[in-house]
Amino acid sequence: MYSKKFFRFVMPSILAFALSGIYSIVDGYFVGNNVGDAGMTAINVVFPIVSILQALGTGIGMGGSIQYSILKAAGKEENALKYLRATITCLLISSILMPLIVLPLMTPILKILGATGIIAEYGRSYLSVVILGSFCQIFGTGMTPLVRNNGGASFSMITMISGFITNVILDYTFVWVLGKGVAGAALATVTGQFITAVIGTCYLLWKKIPVYRLHFKPTMFLRIFKNGISAFGITLCPNITLLLMNLFLLKYGGESSVACYAVISYATYFVYLILQGVGDGCQPLLSDYFGRGDMTALHKTKHLAYITAEIIAALSFVLLYVLRYHTGNLFGASETVTRMVGDNMPILLVGFLFLAYARVSTSSFYATQEAVKSSVIVYSEIIFFFLLLIIFPRFFGEPAVWWSMSIAQILAMILSAILNIKHKSVS
Repeated sequence: MYSKKFFRFVMPSILAFALSGIYSIVDGYFVGNNVGDAGMTAINVVFPIVSILQALGTGIGMGGSIQYSILKAAGKEENALKYLRATITCLLISSILMPLIVLPLMTPILKILGATGIIAEYGRSYLSVVILGSFCQIFGTGMTPLVRNNGGASFSMITMISGFITNVILDYTFVWVLGKGVAGAALATVTGQFITAVIGTCYLLWKKIPVYRLHFKPTMFLRIFKNGISAFGITLCPNITLLLMNLFLLKYGGESSVACYAVISYATYFVYLILQGVGDGCQPLLSDYFGRGDMTALHKTKHLAYITAEIIAALSFVLLYVLRYHTGNLFGASETVTRMVGDNMPILLVGFLFLAYARVSTSSFYATQEAVKSSVIVYSEIIFFFLLLIIFPRFFGEPAVWWSMSIAQILAMILSAILNIKHKSVS
């Protein structure tokens, strides 16, 4: 009974996040094969800023969805609906503020990210288009959890497929046919997210949810942000990792090492998103069981989530390890970079099994309003990583930069286990 319902929610989420992973790879594929290493590296360098838009949408959408599901399960449907409308309001405000904040600071942002010369030029072209399309990025990611928490687990996958197909067609058209380079890739991405947002909005309207009626209440905004801070971090922190890796690899390895990590990050980020799909897919169930007070169903669902995530992590490890010396060719990388990808990828694959446990723990905590515990897990990983980067590369050079990520994931998993044990003892 529990497993059937679990997979009915989780499988569409996994597929949707898998498409989201391919979504991030598509730009790299078309730009890498049309513009070359410089274009692909530029997208990789500025992607942490792009991820802030996605993190805002995901965090706000998830934060509001959690509160909506719990209140609805507890029979407080009127208040639940107010939270959903407040969530839409938050998404709209964020969409307006982001271009106003980022566009005037474009030059210093590119310098902080380490972009110079042709990389900075390509990065500016890509980032300008994406920031101008902030509404599409934020609403595209923010609508997905709202749809999923309104009985639309499968439909949320359809919205992602629609956006993905749009992105692929337009990437081919803008980058290869029209030769618009990185700016064309950015426009394709923004348009794909716009399609996702529109279809998600239509679904909520079809469910007779008045998304056009905004609800402005600061106390609700605070609750939404508190619930969503972990989901925000899960989306953002991998890209802070990306930024730190780029900076430290430039220092200890050079541009070839950054290009190498650009390829590896596309492949591994895909797996990270699938693992997030497991956690976010079961979130509506966990929040619903929590709101109803059905702890038996809640614990059985969590157990299924852990098993599913670990199996996915193990299979991904094996697949990427086997294909490690062929991955660079997919993105049009040079022979040198392709060989470096094969040499360094196994180091990052080590963390997969540990990351799987931490991701499910994070999702299960924020789904049941344990925002502090989930935030500790999410943000401790990036803190561990930063501290390791400061210390170990000084003594061991570039290899220590690569190993720092996997060690940080192992430490985050240990912390997750400790918090789970303490949570069970309190319960």
